[in-house]
Amino acid sequence: MVKKILILCFLSRFCLAQQAVENVYSPFVNGIQLFNPETNDETPFFKMGNGTFVLTFDMLDRGYERMYYTLKHYDRNWNEDTLFESEYINGYTSPQIYDYQPSFNTRQNYTHYTLHFPNKDMQPKISGNYLLTVYGEDQKPVFSKKIAFYESMAEVGVAYERFSSSKNQDITQRVTVQAVIPDRNNHIIPRYLSLCILQNNNWKNAIYNIEPQFINGNSFTFGQLTNIFEGGNEFYTFDTKNISIPGYGVSEIIEENNLYHTLLYPVIPYPLDYAYSPDVNGAYYFRRFDLSQERDARNEGDYTPVSFFVDLSNPMEDKDLYVVGLFNNYELSETNKMIYDENLRGYEKTILFKQGYYNYTIATVDKETRKISLSEIPGSFWQTENLYQGLLYYTSFGGTYDALIGYGEIRAPR
Repeated sequence: MVKKILILCFLSRFCLAQQAVENVYSPFVNGIQLFNPETNDETPFFKMGNGTFVLTFDMLDRGYERMYYTLKHYDRNWNEDTLFESEYINGYTSPQIYDYQPSFNTRQNYTHYTLHFPNKDMQPKISGNYLLTVYGEDQKPVFSKKIAFYESMAEVGVAYERFSSSKNQDITQRVTVQAVIPDRNNHIIPRYLSLCILQNNNWKNAIYNIEPQFINGNSFTFGQLTNIFEGGNEFYTFDTKNISIPGYGVSEIIEENNLYHTLLYPVIPYPLDYAYSPDVNGAYYFRRFDLSQERDARNEGDYTPVSFFVDLSNPMEDKDLYVVGLFNNYELSETNKMIYDENLRGYEKTILFKQGYYNYTIATVDKETRKISLSEIPGSFWQTENLYQGLLYYTSFGGTYDALIGYGEIRAPR
């Protein structure tokens, strides 16, 4: 039976040069979360000068080590720009992370680190895209995260609706964005504006460099028929806040090798009809609740290997399958690549997770074209509720960087 098959996996051991991609470079890091108190999830967009976000992570089976972080500014398409650090950072360029705690009352030992940012050691001078990278004492990168700081030069309204065509009548959604720039900012030159649209905080399928379709004074409309996304389906969910008792989405718990192993219900591919199921748009939350008490998940949250299974009678010869969500930034690696088991007649994968509540889905990747689909296995429906986000970029005449002058989002259709 699939629920008796457990394959322990380890974090990716990739060690790459810094580039504008979110990635994990260390085999010891887990439980990474970039939490936005304003949105109560992992949305990585922050208003300049307004509050802080919280970055947390665990170093498994490691005692305290000095950890450092850096910021690198990028252009609107996540290509390197020519700015010096002194042009986009106030403060130190590689400060240390001082807030740490050892794990307590857990089977998996780790050291938990917390960074509140911006802080007195470092503040961004300008808006735009940034890559935040955490380093160890050996100056090798541990992981990196994409973030962005935006100004309030423009009010950005986002909406989406069902989009039907002769080819796709019931699976796509069209996003329209209305940006209004107040008269005090009437120096804006329209041809230097562009929009980026994201679905569920996912940079992998974002639409970049959208020019204004209509301009009416200080109002800019981005309503192109090419602003199309597959609606996809509601995310799958599992709850491990009590790892000794099966929670939502969990079929069984097995205690083995000093850890509780979590076995999820199988994913049944290709649903024919849409069924509403509340989700959090791919987000996740660390929680521990046992003995009728809420614990401090920061350093009391334990770890459990979680086994995923996709029920398919035959392998997809031309596709690879991956378990993805905001927990891994929708990245594709051996860490989350599923393997087909002939005996079990399906794809399976086991990944180590910190206790909590998680959304996830199954991505397929064409082996030849490398095209990624988040809809092939779970299905795609125009009724699906998604988070859509609009980012308005502007490069001033003679300017040296792409500023992010406005941000807007919608979390449910109007």
